[in-house]
Amino acid sequence: MSESQEVDILAFSPHPDDAELGCGGSLILAAENGLRVAIADVTDGERSSRGTPEGRAREKAAAAELLRLCHRFSLGLPDTEIGMQPEHRLALIDIIRQTRPRIVLAPYWRDRHPDHEATARLVHQAAFYAGVAAMGKGTVHRPQSLFHYMIHYPFSPAFVVDISSVWDRKLRVLEAYASQFQRGEGGPHTAISQPGFARFVEARAICFGAMIGASYGEPFSASGPVGLQQLPGLDTPAPPPGALPPFSMFT
Repeated sequence: MSESQEVDILAFSPHPDDAELGCGGSLILAAENGLRVAIADVTDGERSSRGTPEGRAREKAAAAELLRLCHRFSLGLPDTEIGMQPEHRLALIDIIRQTRPRIVLAPYWRDRHPDHEATARLVHQAAFYAGVAAMGKGTVHRPQSLFHYMIHYPFSPAFVVDISSVWDRKLRVLEAYASQFQRGEGGPHTAISQPGFARFVEARAICFGAMIGASYGEPFSASGPVGLQQLPGLDTPAPPPGALPPFSMFT
């Protein structure tokens, strides 16, 4: 793989639409800041209750354009069977070594969908073993950081990204997946095709945004402390005399 295909951020998505749902706003912000951002779809969602493989391929291509991804990879692992064969881990090791990301994103390890939990476990293993020469092929590489994004199961975040400036764009990305999120698109009703699910997504973003004094936020989990070069908050200007900082959980 050429050097131009190396990325700064690689987000693993169990099915097309999962990364967009959990960390789409953060991916948009990163791309806007000139970082090279990619998604690796672990499966193609071929056993989804709604939509067709051809339709889902068109949807994820449209979403990739809206996200301004530099690459979108399809690992082709079997939907509903993620992590059930040893070679599945090698597929993730290979894409990590090929793209050499600084940051890897994966779903949180607890979730209502078994594929989401399986992907979290597989990414954790692959991110480590990608740095072990005896595993797989290619030049070893280990990401600097592995963070987990929220899909369904709530957790206390290690940090929250302010996505207020790109919230409308994140909604447009989710709208690209009409077969999954819009009830009128045909197929059986599912938890995510109900009108209430869109309200839940917005309410959660508002809730986590409020924790940091923002309109909308995306939460992330980390297995250890997040390193900083200085105390948080010093990179923003102080409020003028008599003014108070935005409400957050810490002020």
